[in-house]
Amino acid sequence: MNTFLKNITKKHLTIFFCLTLIVSLIYSKFVLSVSMIAFIVLSIFSWKWEDGFPIKLNEHFEEGWKKFVSYKAFPILTIFFFLVLVSIFYTEDSGYLLERLRIKLPFLMLPICFAVLPAISKREYFGILYFLVAIVGLSCIITGFQYLADFENITVNMRRGHSIPTPMNHIRYSLMIAFTIIAGIWLLRNEFYLKFKWERYLLLSVVVFLFVFMHVLSVRSGLLALYLSLLFFAAHYIYQTKNIVPALVGVGVLVLIPLIAYQTIPSFQNKIDYTIYDMKMHRQGTGEHYSDSERLISLKVGMSIGNEHKVIGVGAGDLKKEVHKVYESNYPMVSETKMPHNQFVSVYAGSGIIGLSFFILAFFFPLLYQKNYKDPLLVVLHLIVFSSFMMENTIENAIGIAFYIFFLLLALNYHSNKTITKHNPSSV
Repeated sequence: MNTFLKNITKKHLTIFFCLTLIVSLIYSKFVLSVSMIAFIVLSIFSWKWEDGFPIKLNEHFEEGWKKFVSYKAFPILTIFFFLVLVSIFYTEDSGYLLERLRIKLPFLMLPICFAVLPAISKREYFGILYFLVAIVGLSCIITGFQYLADFENITVNMRRGHSIPTPMNHIRYSLMIAFTIIAGIWLLRNEFYLKFKWERYLLLSVVVFLFVFMHVLSVRSGLLALYLSLLFFAAHYIYQTKNIVPALVGVGVLVLIPLIAYQTIPSFQNKIDYTIYDMKMHRQGTGEHYSDSERLISLKVGMSIGNEHKVIGVGAGDLKKEVHKVYESNYPMVSETKMPHNQFVSVYAGSGIIGLSFFILAFFFPLLYQKNYKDPLLVVLHLIVFSSFMMENTIENAIGIAFYIFFLLLALNYHSNKTITKHNPSSV
């Protein structure tokens, strides 16, 4: 047992908790919190089992802090936290503000952790993505069987605007599946496998299954993110190979697939029909009790608050209170008030034009810094999250934040090591 413990390195535990976090994203908010705390502990402490008291402060923390400061993509992410913190000076609802700060805390802590933690290699990075494909594929199989077990009841509910039951929020789940599909395609393009070459055929089968399942799930946010990502991959393929014919054929197939899905997949057909009906009710002025109409009303509410407090917003802590006020005065017929279903509108209402400008900087800077946009998977992550911003408050809850920041920091950890090695080989 002692020999086993001595052989466990910080790198091993870092990868282990990366894998644990992937599982917890789908199945357990509690384990998700534990995984994030584990990254903090790993970055602060070190151990040597041959010592009397093995646990001590990480002697490499200062070196990791210098990496955090020098690789600007890490510290820029803390803006997401400080945008909420700064509103403490003009917020009355301190309770809701503290809740917002707690949710945004990963943007302050995890960038430091991933700068301090051991840098992962390309094979380790791809291995984590490989595990992602396996876990998401397994969860979709389980979800699919549960759907089939209650097919008639779920189908009826989908005609009323409900979704197929999923192990986590159906929108976040669909975004994760979309990213997983692209990650699987990227692994296939790089001919990655753990031990046997035949694994690539199994990987291809899982990717195809996930693609089909996305249309069965029929979550519009996820489908939009997926198709935008696939179009980007087609453009990237043309740019790299200068071969336009296969890419155009692929785009043509992508156009046909939704038409085929509408004719063959009941859940997809129900979702499209419900969306059309919802929009019809909204145009007639009677859609306040339908999901899409409620989203549009929430956007109007958010914009009205932002327009009244254009420069610095109403304050992140007071946003919820102001939303309720506008609903009561302008939309009394709506039974359930909703926060603005758009990340940019929410930031604009809470932090004004100044806050929104810093928010956009923090979001795009890591992609542009050190030409990180040359990593197609990092571009896809931003495409998926950006597209979801148009219809959801993606990073206003723990799962959305964890999904975005984990895969972003995983990539930055890998890329920052390459950059530092290039400029200072002796640092490795």
